[in-house]
Amino acid sequence: MDEDLARTLAQFVGKGYVIAPAGYGKTHLIASAVKAASKRQLVLTHTYAGVHAIKKKMQSLAVPSSNYQIDTIASWALRLCLYFPKTSKWTKEYPEAKDWGRLYEACAGLLERPFVERLVRCSYAGIYVDEYQDCSTQQHLLISALANLLPCRLLGDPMQAIFDFDDQPINWEQQIYPHYKLLGELTKPWRWHIAGATELGDWLDDVGKRLRAGQQISLAAPLPKGIKRVSVDLTDFTNMKRLNFFYPFLDHDEAVIAIHAGDQKSKNKTHKLAQSLGGKFSSIEEVEGKDLFNFIKKLEAAKEAGQRLCLVIEFCKKCCNGVGEILSAATKRGELAKATRATKYPDVLHAANQYLACDSTPNLVRLINAIQGNPQTSIYRRDLLYRLLSVLRVHQANEGLSLSESAHRYQRDFRHSGRPIRHNKLIGTTLLVKGLEYPHAIVLEADAMSPKDLYVALTRGAKTVTIVSLKTVLPG
Repeated sequence: MDEDLARTLAQFVGKGYVIAPAGYGKTHLIASAVKAASKRQLVLTHTYAGVHAIKKKMQSLAVPSSNYQIDTIASWALRLCLYFPKTSKWTKEYPEAKDWGRLYEACAGLLERPFVERLVRCSYAGIYVDEYQDCSTQQHLLISALANLLPCRLLGDPMQAIFDFDDQPINWEQQIYPHYKLLGELTKPWRWHIAGATELGDWLDDVGKRLRAGQQISLAAPLPKGIKRVSVDLTDFTNMKRLNFFYPFLDHDEAVIAIHAGDQKSKNKTHKLAQSLGGKFSSIEEVEGKDLFNFIKKLEAAKEAGQRLCLVIEFCKKCCNGVGEILSAATKRGELAKATRATKYPDVLHAANQYLACDSTPNLVRLINAIQGNPQTSIYRRDLLYRLLSVLRVHQANEGLSLSESAHRYQRDFRHSGRPIRHNKLIGTTLLVKGLEYPHAIVLEADAMSPKDLYVALTRGAKTVTIVSLKTVLPG
């Protein structure tokens, strides 16, 4: 690793940036620089997965915890504004998507107050901002306000700027390069060298250079060790033979991520593909949990027990295959059902009747567990289902909270603790997996991806990358 660059960052007192491609040792660089610092540093990133990764690296390098505070930009800004609600004019503890831009503006304004300036300068000697390509212009406004108070080092890679903000993403040409000093660039693909996949790492290094230059890459044979191309049309999931390339990955315990692009059409495909694979691969959800909150809102608004039962059944169908086959006709209609000799699954029928008689949270949990635990069903949206069960646990433990309030409390904790999912064969989008690392990656419909989405997807797999593409030259 580049220890000289780490010392440069630790000693730097102005506004600077480092170009840090995916898998090139950025997290190690941050931890090494913080370790070399004499006073406490503030390290900001975008997700709690990123927070956990940086903390883990700090611990592995034995960086004293007194040397740093690590947080997301969002939670740091929210906490500071809530500390001073009268000055910041911010009191909303659970901001919604449309609120965040105003929050960042409020926090940037707060940092201009002399007493807040003193507080920040007394608390930290410098700041690091990770994954800077993911910043919106409103977040950049906030970081610029911090950079006026403390030495500031930005780390990122414009090639990975794939987020689609309501607020505009930052423009490096206009907002970074003229105002911040280039401190260095990471050049060695450490992720793949450490994983023993040197050929793959060197190939991806060349791919990154080509894509940055606006060039195409060739998938024509021979490809280096660790890279495989599969020519399959994934527009029709009903032809199961087209999905055969997934099944060899089930023969080992290592994690596998299959990746679609980040547009809405591709997001919808992740759930459909997981459903077609019978839950052998599980799709992951957006952090905001829109489907979860929509369900809870409808459940609370339902006036009749039968209506609530139908909503629960529809939710379970969104998460599991085979739900309709294990329910009686009366249960499907939201009515009490009578068990007969022909009833195949009396436990499910009984759980549904219990929920109709008393729609308590314990009865709802019993019904969901009866459905998902049935041998005829298979879960393909584990992430969504387990989040609901986690919300219900919060609701059971806090009698004074409504279901919606329990969901917001769970969501707050979820942002810190991460996804409640144990399955390690996953399907997601580039937006959901960027910044993360898996032993194996499958890039789905690569010929339909933008250069940036393609680069993010290709750099997720540390040992192997399987590229599903009808074309031999990418981007298509």
